[in-house]
Amino acid sequence: MKSAIITGATGFIGSTLVNLLLDSNIKVLALGRKSWAEIDKKRLQENDLLTYCQIDMNEIEALPQKVEALGWNGENCVFYNFAWGGKGKLSDLEVEHQINNIAWSANALKAAKQINCKSFVHVGTMEEAFTSKYLQLDFHKNSEYNRHVVYSVAKMGSRNLLKVLAKEEGIDLMFGTNSHVMGPNDDKDSFLQVTLQKLIDKEELVFSTGEQIFDVISSYDCALAYQLIGEKGKPHQEYWIGSGEARPLKEYVKIMADLYPSGQELQFGKFEYNDISLTLEDFAIDNLTEDTGFTPTMTYEDTVHQLYDWLFKGIY
Repeated sequence: MKSAIITGATGFIGSTLVNLLLDSNIKVLALGRKSWAEIDKKRLQENDLLTYCQIDMNEIEALPQKVEALGWNGENCVFYNFAWGGKGKLSDLEVEHQINNIAWSANALKAAKQINCKSFVHVGTMEEAFTSKYLQLDFHKNSEYNRHVVYSVAKMGSRNLLKVLAKEEGIDLMFGTNSHVMGPNDDKDSFLQVTLQKLIDKEELVFSTGEQIFDVISSYDCALAYQLIGEKGKPHQEYWIGSGEARPLKEYVKIMADLYPSGQELQFGKFEYNDISLTLEDFAIDNLTEDTGFTPTMTYEDTVHQLYDWLFKGIY
């Protein structure tokens, strides 16, 4: 890979990948719906190898013309599709907005083919694993509820449609599916980030039993995995991106509390967890490691410290 095009390049993971590729001397065309002036400069800064193109995903089919107008030429180029949006937030229950993403992902793949990208890497979500099991339930007997089901069903739809289109278009397609990604410059109020804030503020710490299996990977390692997939991944393969050390959720909370003790009791089991549970096998990264040589560079403890430094010291 000598160049890359990245949709959603101003987002949390997308921008981390942009910067990693630039540090690796890889030319990047970053796509985003914001103007350059609106972008958080903690995420993207000017670089001789970076070209920014403002484009909304609802017009992504016009990308080949925009690329030509920019005079951007990408040799041995990989197209990364990170862009996904809802009406209010990424994983909301607004059906129309979630379904629109399926068509936009398809148009992105077609545009990638027209620009002569050698491969297309589509970003999945951990919620697809939950939802694939959720949809198999007997709803006359089971009471589990998955709050991300509309978002993840749309993601599953895009995954299946892209498989068909990739064959028709003759472009190599690969998928990355993330475990929970944690690190600096994340503007979402994820469970562990909120927990760290509560520890620092010495708030009450009330949880479910925390027995469900979970996995956390640093944003840097997640981006590194995507770089390696682009460079070494096998066509039409689906890769789980994680730490390779999944464990019960409460263990992550306990480690965080040991690193930043608040004096407050960890109250596990105070409310019921009523969602699908994944297994250790669901989080396996064996094929990612085998095909690309990926191994995480940061421990969970390293990741917590990095998040703390960003949240409370402004260090990054």
